[in-house]
Amino acid sequence: MKTKLLLCIAALTFSNLSMAETVLNAPEYKPLNNVRVSMQRMLKSTEGRYFLSLYAGIWNPHATLYDLIEDQIINLKGLQKGDQLNLKSVDADPENITSRTYQLSGMLNANSGDLKAMFAEGDDALGKSIQFEPAIKVTDKPNFIFKFYGLEDIQQPYGSVLKRVDIVNKNNNSVVQALSGFSAFPKSIGYMDVNFDGYYDIVLSDISEERTIQDKRYIYWMFNPKTQQFQRSPQLERIIGFPKLQGDKQQIDFGDGQMYQVEKGLLNRIE
Repeated sequence: MKTKLLLCIAALTFSNLSMAETVLNAPEYKPLNNVRVSMQRMLKSTEGRYFLSLYAGIWNPHATLYDLIEDQIINLKGLQKGDQLNLKSVDADPENITSRTYQLSGMLNANSGDLKAMFAEGDDALGKSIQFEPAIKVTDKPNFIFKFYGLEDIQQPYGSVLKRVDIVNKNNNSVVQALSGFSAFPKSIGYMDVNFDGYYDIVLSDISEERTIQDKRYIYWMFNPKTQQFQRSPQLERIIGFPKLQGDKQQIDFGDGQMYQVEKGLLNRIE
């Protein structure tokens, strides 16, 4: 029997304070300037052969390329300078070393998510051109940046705690929402499309109640395109483990055999 969890934002029962109430009642938090936004982009090639799971905009960009025709998976790591990406294949399994090497390089449009890339094998200096686009297209995807606030806490092994995230409209620099009511890891957040609806959601590492990142408990703020707001998901927070998204299959692997299939807004446990 499958265990089903509702991912539909409209059905969430978590009560959210308004942005005005949240800001008014919040303690005096200090800005946190070294929070990394780990953004996972799920892209597909326009001809349908390749699927790319890409982490860019961070100091160690990396990706997994799926060749859907030859049933091949290629892990890539490399460098990013501005919009230019240069990734080379790495062997994820040191016991399965192969002499085949690959390189993926190209220009990433950070706003649209489009990637114009060259893919080469071995010493091939030319390679072939591949055009990637978002795997799930939506016409009204917002363009957000974040401001982070928290408290210094010498009792915490991380030296501080993330307590508030301001959602800022990148186009006009206005704060559209303030997320609070949590204690989270202050060094990084996840920004990814957890429910495969084309909109990015926010994942925080929960360090409340003396938890640490090793406990693998997470806080989920899911974006609701109808309200243009993020809403917290208690259902997802009951699951222990980081959500490893497998976008080509629309599955989520939380580890320890916890595999879920996303279908029509439902999270179905795969037994």
